[in-house]
Amino acid sequence: MHISHIKISNILGIAELEFSAGAFNEISGPNGKGKTSILEAIKGALEGGHDATLLRRGAEQGEAVLVLDDGTEITKRVREDASVTEIRQGGKKLARPVEKIRALTDMISVNPVDFLLAPKKDRVRVLLESMPLTVDTQKLAQISGQEVPDYPGVHALHVIERVTKTVYDARTGVNRAVREKESTINQLRQAIPAEAAAIDGDETQLTEKLNELNEARLAEMNRISTKLDGIREDVQRQIDEIKAKAQADIDALRESLLNTERAATKQRELSKQRFDDQMQPVADQLRSIRDNRDLHARRAQTLDTINILQTELEDLNEESGAHTKALAGIEQYKSDLLSSLPIPGLEVRDGEIYRDGVPLDRLNTASQVDIAVEIAKQRAGKLGVICVDRIEMLDSAAFDAFREKAKESGLQLFVSKVSDDEFAINTDD
Repeated sequence: MHISHIKISNILGIAELEFSAGAFNEISGPNGKGKTSILEAIKGALEGGHDATLLRRGAEQGEAVLVLDDGTEITKRVREDASVTEIRQGGKKLARPVEKIRALTDMISVNPVDFLLAPKKDRVRVLLESMPLTVDTQKLAQISGQEVPDYPGVHALHVIERVTKTVYDARTGVNRAVREKESTINQLRQAIPAEAAAIDGDETQLTEKLNELNEARLAEMNRISTKLDGIREDVQRQIDEIKAKAQADIDALRESLLNTERAATKQRELSKQRFDDQMQPVADQLRSIRDNRDLHARRAQTLDTINILQTELEDLNEESGAHTKALAGIEQYKSDLLSSLPIPGLEVRDGEIYRDGVPLDRLNTASQVDIAVEIAKQRAGKLGVICVDRIEMLDSAAFDAFREKAKESGLQLFVSKVSDDEFAINTDD
C-alpha cells in the first residue's frame, strides 16, 4: 500500500501544492523552496498530536491530504490552537483515526541516509531498535559454561557479545597458565640430574669401618702421648737426682730428650699419615654413596614434580578446550539468532556492524545502501512510506545504488535533494 496523491496547503513554506506520487519521488531545487516542507507535511499527516509549527505563517489553517492507492484519505488540519486528523474510506469517516494510522505506518522508521552518515554507535543503535532479538539466557549459559544473568532492556547481540568476551578472557587466562606450566616443565626436564652410576659398598658398614679406624688412630695417638709423658717424668726425676752433677750431663740429657721428642713427633706424623691414608678411601667411598643417594632423591623429586605439573597441564588444556568449544557454541547460537533476521550475515561486534565478517565501513557502496534500505524497511510499516532528507550528501554512485535498491524494496520514498535547478518533483515507479 502506497500514497497515490498528495495535496498540501498552508503548511510551512507551501501555500498550495498538489501532485501524484510514485514509488520514488525526488523533490529537488534550491534551499527555501519547500522541499523539506513536503516531507514534514507527509510526516505530519502520518503522526498524531498537535504541532502548531507546521502552520504556514499568516494562515488560519493548514492542511495535508494523503490519498492512498486503495482510496483511503488521510487528512490533517492544523490550526494555531489544535490539530485534527481524520480518515475516510469510501466516503465514510472512520473512528479512532490515529490508531488506524499507527496500524499502517511506523513514524520512527529509519532515514537510510541518516543511517549511512551516522557515527558507528548510532548506526548500531538504529539497527538493534529496528531488529529486536531476545536471548535465551539459560541456553546461552549452557553453551558458554558461564553464568548469564538477565539483562533487562539489553539487546540479544550485546548480551552475546558480553558472554563471548567473558569466555574469551577466561580462555586467554587458561592458555597463559598452560604456557607457563609448559615452560616450567621444560626447565625442570633440562635440569634433571644425570642418573648416577652404581657404587659398590654398604654405607652403614663403611661408616662403622671409618669410625673404627678413627678410634684406633686416637688410641695410637693417646698411647704415644702417654709414653712420652712417662719419659718426660722419668727424665725429670733423673734431672732432679743429678741436679748437682755437671751441666754437661744435664745438657746431654736435655739433648737426648730433644732427640726423643723429635723421634716421637716423627712417629706421630707417620702414624697419622698411615691412618689418614687408610681413612681417605673409606671417606671418599662414603661421600660418593651419600652424593649418589642425594642425586637419586633429587631426581625422584624432580620427576614427581614433572608428573604433577603434567597432570595440571592436561587439566588446563582440557579447560582451554572447553572454553574454545563454548566460544564455538556461542558463535553458532548467535548465527542461529541472526539467521532469523531479514538481513542475512548481519551482526554487531565490538560496537560495530558487520556483514559476513566485514565491517560496514569496508563494504562497497551498494552493500552499505542495501543494508540501510533493508533496515529502513523493517520499520516502515504496512504503508511503507519513508521520508528522506539530505540525499545530496551521498555521492552519485551511492545515490544511484540507493535509488535502485529503494525501487527493489517495495518501499515508497519521498526524497529531498538540494540542487541549483528549479524546484521540481520527479516521480518514478
